[in-house]
Amino acid sequence: MTQITVAVCTRQRPEELRRALRSLAAQRPPVAEILVVDNAPADDHTRRLVAEEFPAVRYLIEPVPGLDFARNRALRAAAHDVVAFLDDDAVADPGWAAAIGRAFEAGERVGVCTGRVEALALETDGQRLFEANGGFSRGLTSIRLPGDAVRRDAALHGRRAPLIAWAVSVGSGCSLAVRRSAALALGGFDEALDLGAVLPGGGDHDMLWRVLCAGHEVVYEPEALAWHEHRREARAVHDQIVGHQRALVAFLVKAALAARGRMRGEIAAFLVWRLTKPGARLVRRGLGRDPLPASVLLRMWAHCWRGLVAYPAARRVARTRKAGARPKVPTRRVPEPPVRPAPVREPR
Repeated sequence: MTQITVAVCTRQRPEELRRALRSLAAQRPPVAEILVVDNAPADDHTRRLVAEEFPAVRYLIEPVPGLDFARNRALRAAAHDVVAFLDDDAVADPGWAAAIGRAFEAGERVGVCTGRVEALALETDGQRLFEANGGFSRGLTSIRLPGDAVRRDAALHGRRAPLIAWAVSVGSGCSLAVRRSAALALGGFDEALDLGAVLPGGGDHDMLWRVLCAGHEVVYEPEALAWHEHRREARAVHDQIVGHQRALVAFLVKAALAARGRMRGEIAAFLVWRLTKPGARLVRRGLGRDPLPASVLLRMWAHCWRGLVAYPAARRVARTRKAGARPKVPTRRVPEPPVRPAPVREPR
């Protein structure tokens, strides 16, 4: 049986974290290791919660603010080669970790497994809107990339979606497991992504894509079920959707610049489609067929174009944050030589 480290990266959300950890403690069979990575904490509430209620959980601090800094801290600290990440505002089904383990046992080439994520609640307009816009679930059928992309495109009589389109639609970082050795060989998660307001997303897509480009497989496993608590307020959902689109475009620009030959052309074509898609959605909105208000679609369109230049700026922010979090090495002060008084000359 595959041994799994489960990591929950969190910041200032002790109540949501408690719920997530309870779901992980209820896994059957039990997971081998659970980590909590407290990202740039402002107080010790999370540390005390883990120590008092979940003594078997390892508590770590990542001082640099940013989700992918915390994910990489978990990768470095994990005791096992499969590291599964669960968002702190998610709840795992009791069979979640076991399903992830089976996905990795199915083949040594599997580098990433994403799971099915459903809505934890649909009580508010904001939560219902997030689901209507697509949510996180990717259906009940398992997917294995790149093989299934080729087979399913062939079934569509030659109509072919680029592999990167599959990569950005096969799951999310809310429920994501990686083979630690493969992820570390690629340098870990890109710390210029998932920086909050600077660039709110992209790290999961980037890892999926680089794993595929390195010759590994990516599996979507619907039996790895979790539930996510969507944001309650419609305005917060609008901001999240808009920010995710900007981050997606930033990731696609990065991927296009790194690609060569035919692959670069495919990514560029997909990027052009993502830049124009909000316009197509505006037309659908005019026909009453899109859940987002026109004002949000216009914001999304503007942020897609901002995404074209967002990645270099985010890299600068990530470097600055990392440098600022390094412990300062005290410098030894070299004592100045004593000042000797000038000799007094006797008057002649």
